[in-house]
Amino acid sequence: MKKFVYLIIFPLLLACSGGGSGGDDSPQPNKVTSLQIYLSDTTTIVGQSLIFSVIDNTGQTRTSEAKFFVNDVEIQGSKYTFNETGKFQVHATFQGISSQRKEVTVNPVPIEYKKRVMVEDYTGTWCGWCPRVSYALELLEKETDDAVIVAAHQGDPMQFSQISALMSAFSVSGFPTAIINREQKWTSPQPNNVAQVTAKLAQKAYIGLAINPTIDGRNLNINTKMSIGYNYSVLKLGVYIIEDNLEYDQENYTSYYNGAAVLRGFKHHNVLRASLTNILGDQLPNDEVGHGKDYEKTFNYSIPAQYNKENIKVVVFVTEGSSKVVLNSRVAEIGETQEIEKKE
Repeated sequence: MKKFVYLIIFPLLLACSGGGSGGDDSPQPNKVTSLQIYLSDTTTIVGQSLIFSVIDNTGQTRTSEAKFFVNDVEIQGSKYTFNETGKFQVHATFQGISSQRKEVTVNPVPIEYKKRVMVEDYTGTWCGWCPRVSYALELLEKETDDAVIVAAHQGDPMQFSQISALMSAFSVSGFPTAIINREQKWTSPQPNNVAQVTAKLAQKAYIGLAINPTIDGRNLNINTKMSIGYNYSVLKLGVYIIEDNLEYDQENYTSYYNGAAVLRGFKHHNVLRASLTNILGDQLPNDEVGHGKDYEKTFNYSIPAQYNKENIKVVVFVTEGSSKVVLNSRVAEIGETQEIEKKE
C-alpha cells in the first residue's frame, strides 16, 4: 500500500517542481526599452557647438555609451560643431534602440550694429514729481549721445492723442513713469540710477537703423532704412514725430531745479506729437525679414501749423514679433543724413 501511494505522489511532486519556461514572461525592470535625447539648445549659429545627452527609461544616463547622429551620420562623441546653416535632425542609439529625433536650426553668424537705448517718459505739466525724471534725462544726455528719448504727455496742452492706448499697453498707472526699451521701468529716484539706462548700451544689436528726414514747406519726407543681421521671423517698425523747446509752466514737488514750486516757462523736450505707424509698430513684409536683408520705407507727414517745424525730430524703433521690447532705436533732426552704423 505504501508503495502504491509513493507511485502516485512522486510524479505529482515532479510536476510541481519541474520549473517550466513560464518565468521568461515576468517583467525585467532594468531592461532598456526606450531612450530620451536632450540638446543644450535647439537653435545655434554657425561655428558654435551643441552638447547632446541621453537617458534611458530606467533613468540611467547613457551618454558615454550611446552613438549620436546628425542627419543620420554618426558623429564622434556627444558634442558637435555646426559649420553650415540650415535645419538638422539629431538622434541617438543604444543597444539597437533609437531615441526620438530633435531638430536643430543653425543660423548665420549675426551682424552687430551700433546700439542705442530708448526711454519713454510718461509725464504732464500738472505732475509735481515729474521734474525728477526730467532732471534724470538731462543727466542721461550728458552721459551718452546714444539715448533716444520720447516724452508722452497726458492731461496738459501737449497731450499725445493716443496716450491712453500707450499707457494701457505698458501698464502705466502713475506719473512719472519712465520705461527703458519698453522692457523695464526706470527705478526711482531716476537721477540716482542713470547707470540702469546706460547699461542697456552694452547689449548687442542685430538691427541697424538710419533716418533721413527732408522738408518742403511743411511737408516732411522721412526715408527710413533698416539692416537686419539676424534670422528674425517677424519684425515691427515704429515711427514717431517729436518736438523740442515747448515752454509751459511745470509743477514741481521735488528739490530739483532749485526746488521752485512752479517752474515758470519750463522747456519741454522730445514731446511726442504723432505716430506715423501703429504705436507698437507696423509689421514688415515677411519676405523682407531675415539675416543680411535690408528694408527701406518712406513716410510722409504734414507738420501742423501750431508745431514749430524747426524743432521737429523723428524717432524710429524696431521690435520683434509679439514682443514689445525695443531691439534698437534712433532719432534724427530734419535735414540730417544718416547711414547704417555697424558696431565698431
